Amino acid sequence: MKVTFTEIAKLAGVSVPTVSRYFNQQTVSPQNQLKIAQAAKALHYKPNKAGSKTVLVLLPTVTNPLYAEFYEAVQGNLAQLGYDCQLHVGQDDNFLASLKRNKFSGLITSLPETPLSLTRQLPTVSFDRPISREIPLVSCDNYGGGHLIAQTVLKRGAKEILIFCGSQQDLSPINERLRGMMDCFQKRQTKFSTAYLDFTAGNLFKQVQLAKLLTGQKYDAICCSDDITALLVKQRVHQLSYQPLVTGFDGSNFVRNFFPDLLTVKQPIKDLAALTCQLLDQRLRRGHFPSGHKQELPVTLLDL
Repeated sequence: MKVTFTEIAKLAGVSVPTVSRYFNQQTVSPQNQLKIAQAAKALHYKPNKAGSKTVLVLLPTVTNPLYAEFYEAVQGNLAQLGYDCQLHVGQDDNFLASLKRNKFSGLITSLPETPLSLTRQLPTVSFDRPISREIPLVSCDNYGGGHLIAQTVLKRGAKEILIFCGSQQDLSPINERLRGMMDCFQKRQTKFSTAYLDFTAGNLFKQVQLAKLLTGQKYDAICCSDDITALLVKQRVHQLSYQPLVTGFDGSNFVRNFFPDLLTVKQPIKDLAALTCQLLDQRLRRGHFPSGHKQELPVTLLDL
């Protein structure tokens, strides 16, 4: 069985990131270099000689707490598996086109626009966003989470409902969490509308969009595709002096700590990050992925 960085760190009396830096030829004190070298020798550790040990992580943003927490968990899991990682945020075609493929051993992405040319050259696992049929996808049970939200909204007696998305990509194609909501509402023959917010725009423009979409409208409930959109909506409807039920989706630690009254669905971020890293590691070590294109983890409804 292959020796892990966690075992080396424990025997050497140093942290896992320190071990990762050592084997990725980054700065480590001479004292710790000696400890790690001795521990690795005692455990008969054999470094992977095949290419780089750095994983490229592509995320659409880190201003959303969900992605910040996901990356933090990915970084820790990759370190334990013996990898370093490099983060790139946002869609930058020049960056992606100029990448030196031999610099990275694998790719974790949540960018829906991830170039297929890149995924064909690097072993890839996608988080939350489907890229292609060939790329394994790790996500929470988005459909089930959307269904839970819709059921709860209907139990609260909502009749006029708006489904609000953080981006147009969520509407076309309709993602699974929105489909879960819509299927539930349609089955109960409940009226609903859809709208989206240009989440890449500046705050002032988003406020203008919200004012245009919500002023003069009276909804019983506004179901949002994510927590950040939900918080923006809650702020706007408060300014309009009416109080529809507003729901989110993601349940990051930040939102749960600072906005505990938000009805939302919690994704198991740490478990999702661990599974994503394990799948990529299996491909890199064994040359293949386990069977099953899409792997989903269950969600939890957070309701007061």
